[in-house]
Amino acid sequence: MPELYTIGYEGSAQPDLFQTLLYNDVQTLLDIRELPQSRKPGLSKTALGLAAKDYGMQYAHIRALGTPRDIRYQRKIDHDAEAFRRGYLEHLATQDEAMRDLVERAQQERCCLMCYEADARECHRWFVAERAVEMSGGAITVAHLEITPVLTPPPPRPAA
Repeated sequence: MPELYTIGYEGSAQPDLFQTLLYNDVQTLLDIRELPQSRKPGLSKTALGLAAKDYGMQYAHIRALGTPRDIRYQRKIDHDAEAFRRGYLEHLATQDEAMRDLVERAQQERCCLMCYEADARECHRWFVAERAVEMSGGAITVAHLEITPVLTPPPPRPAA
């Protein structure tokens, strides 16, 4: 049964992220931030894409599954988790094409959804993963990964 992973990089460094992905045999890192930028070195789109290649993985940014700016900003203002959930689910309901592509990919490759928040329950990736399970008719299962700091960086995976 295909398994879809999720991960958040909050409080972590790029080597820790990739070590966790390698440990779980992830083939494709799917960045579902609307804006794939980070103040943390190595965690923006270009750097992640290059690092993924070095580790023998694929990287893709799926902007359509990111949290729209107005929903993100409102949550920062009011900290209302329920309003965030409703707003994001309304957005997600309009993203069937992106979700179909995600489900198809997750059934063929070991994929991991990535966003910022360490706790998946605090992040929109939780809803994306639930929707993927629903759209797959339960053929996909979900595992929410936690990053474990590494003492030494992992060696790059050999190119296939």
